[in-house]
Parts: sequence; C-alpha cells; structure tokens
Amino acid sequence: MDLEPGLMIPVNYLRTVDGDTVEVEIKRKFKVRLRDIDIVEKKESRGQEATEFVQLVLGYSDNVLVFIPTNNPDKLMDITSFERIVGDIYVSGENLAELLRDKGFEKED
Repeated sequence: MDLEPGLMIPVNYLRTVDGDTVEVEIKRKFKVRLRDIDIVEKKESRGQEATEFVQLVLGYSDNVLVFIPTNNPDKLMDITSFERIVGDIYVSGENLAELLRDKGFEKED
C-alpha cells in the first residue's frame, strides 16, 4: 500500500454513489472520490454497470480501508473535490481503482 503521508483507517461502507465515488462512515459520513481514476458516469455507457460492480465488491466485504493522503489528518476536509474527500479505497487488500481499471470501467479520453 501507499507509503506517502496520510491517514489509513477502517471504514463502514454505506453506499455507492457512482463508479468512482462511495459513501463511507468513520465517525460521520464522508464521500470518498477515488484518486487517479475517472470512471464512466452512471448515465454513460457502462456507467450503471460500474456502479453495480463497486456495490458488489464493497457490499460483500467486511475489510474496507480508506487511505487519505494528507500531511495533516486533523484537516481532512481541506482536501476535497466537489465536497468529497479524494483518496484510495482498499477492499480485502486490493485497490478499488485497479479493480475498476481491470474491468475496463475507466473513461477513455
């Protein structure tokens, strides 16, 4: 996993917003936007399939971790994108963005 400064924390998966944004709970709810990947939107071709894939992968795991890159974990909301924290999600030790790439859900330029 990442060695850069940041916060790695177990979370409760709540729901999938779309293929690259999920809602998790730490002590409150946060939307986490996967960094370094752009997934097709729900209304685009394969977008609903991507969303359902994320729901399936996260919904059946009790081992979900979020990594939030930051030099100051006390100010998490300073690293937001459209009111979402940008970070990495790991499910059973695998990076969710890589799982999505492997399934071909990444947006093409």
